[in-house]
Amino acid sequence: MPAPRPLTLCPPAHLDWSRPGTPAAPDFGDIYFSTDGGLNETRTVFLGGCGLPESWQETDCFTIGELGFGSGLNFLAAWQLWRKTKPAGGRLHFVSIEKFPFDKTDLSQALSAWPELTDLADLLLKQWPGRVRGVHRLHFEEVSLTLIHDDIVPALESLDMKANAWFLDGFSPAKNPDMWSAEVMNKLSALSAPAARLASFTVAGFVRRALTEAGFEVERKEGFGRKRHRLEAYFPGQAINSSYGTTLQPIIIGAGIGGLSLVQAFLRRGIKPKLIEDPDHIAASGNAAALIKPRFDLQDRPESRFFLSSYLYALEFYQGFSLFRGIEHRSKNKSETDRHRKLLSQKPLGESHLIEGPNGALFLPQALAIDPLAFKKSILPKVDFEAKKLDCLPEGKEPVFLAAGFGARALLPEWPLRYSRGQVSWAKSDPFFQGAVSYGGYGLNVRDEILIGATHGRLVPDGNPFSLNREDDIKNLDQFNSHLGIKPVPSNTPSRASVRVTTQDTLPLIGKTRTDIRVLTGLGSRGFVFAPLLAEAIVSNYFGEPLPVENIVWQKFSASRLFN
Repeated sequence: MPAPRPLTLCPPAHLDWSRPGTPAAPDFGDIYFSTDGGLNETRTVFLGGCGLPESWQETDCFTIGELGFGSGLNFLAAWQLWRKTKPAGGRLHFVSIEKFPFDKTDLSQALSAWPELTDLADLLLKQWPGRVRGVHRLHFEEVSLTLIHDDIVPALESLDMKANAWFLDGFSPAKNPDMWSAEVMNKLSALSAPAARLASFTVAGFVRRALTEAGFEVERKEGFGRKRHRLEAYFPGQAINSSYGTTLQPIIIGAGIGGLSLVQAFLRRGIKPKLIEDPDHIAASGNAAALIKPRFDLQDRPESRFFLSSYLYALEFYQGFSLFRGIEHRSKNKSETDRHRKLLSQKPLGESHLIEGPNGALFLPQALAIDPLAFKKSILPKVDFEAKKLDCLPEGKEPVFLAAGFGARALLPEWPLRYSRGQVSWAKSDPFFQGAVSYGGYGLNVRDEILIGATHGRLVPDGNPFSLNREDDIKNLDQFNSHLGIKPVPSNTPSRASVRVTTQDTLPLIGKTRTDIRVLTGLGSRGFVFAPLLAEAIVSNYFGEPLPVENIVWQKFSASRLFN
């Protein structure tokens, strides 16, 4: 068995800026966009070649797939056209694969060549994930960009979508044959919707043959600039127009971070859900503050990539609800110190997200402490809200999404979930402690006090998991003292207890019940990081949109694994 590959950043795009008007890729002997007018070439070859904007006028959801994101010029041109011609209530998905992503500074320099795209380029740069390996979803108005930073074949295998259009914009087939292989064209065929259109600058014979053998009807068209020809292709079938308008009002059970994240995913699509909260349950995500910090893994596994992507997604998701930025994570022992050194050498998130702290600690400059209560208050006015106790799952025509934590115990009694009680405590402010520190537990400044947490305890049969335990307060304060060398003084603010839900393998849980109810649970102590992206994935799956996570991640997190 081969040794596991460490999780690192994607290799950088090696750029040559010596040519006027465009960066070049010396490794491939090619340029990123035409010096004859790259934006006009994009409009002619890719937008016009795929029949845009006419092709997206009759559907609520249109998906473009692209091979070779490069500088992002094609994406910005499509977005600009969408702004001018979008159908009422429509959404655009743009899914693009790139093996050698630009660093942010290079991307900014490349896009500066197009002043008319500056406002869009600035929005892209603000959310740019850098060279982080894996799948990344970015939201802009009614446009969602899904970036896959990986090799071409595994990237295509990771996708679950049906594209209405394809932009094939890799480097020249003679210099980059892997992107134009028969295997790739067959995968495009499998990912194409009926009547999909495909466009490219190349008319190389082996590319046309590969597309034809994959089921596309191929034509040569008049080229742009110095190129004599370009390529257009058509996938057979009758176009299917998707619609959000026929959807009944979804019901979301649970007003913790899982339920609120589902609400946001529906609101993003112009759909107002109904939210039900059990007033007897204290959501684990209802504490006065929460830490948004990454979970790191030394190995390059699908779930490891998800951990990083979900963290980057969460940083954008909680914009406006940050208490402060920057979290220190201290080592519990020598083994963890050694692990931190390996992470620092791998830099899976890049240097801006992970730097060395004192005494073997990690410092996470972009990590957030957020105000969960303010976030919840911002959501509730946007939904039909009802507080009531549920003894069973509702039945009816409306789609139901279960995002209950402790409530899953009664509503899904046959599911082998694990429940643990956690308590947070409060201490008076201390001049020697500022910001946020995690160490297995955590401490952070909130409203001139220190929030300290959290215990892990089994549920007592027939006991009230939400009742407070003085011994847990002592445990929290002692742990804070042992790791930070600061003896906290208990404050008068009441402690708080709630219940975490986990699975045996500690991975989140998504999927369906036997009655077709969709489930989001098993988030453990990582709910604030995992829930936003998982909720987006669940709603994307419900509407048949491209998934924002790898296929294999969806399968690994699926509820079906509980019963195998």
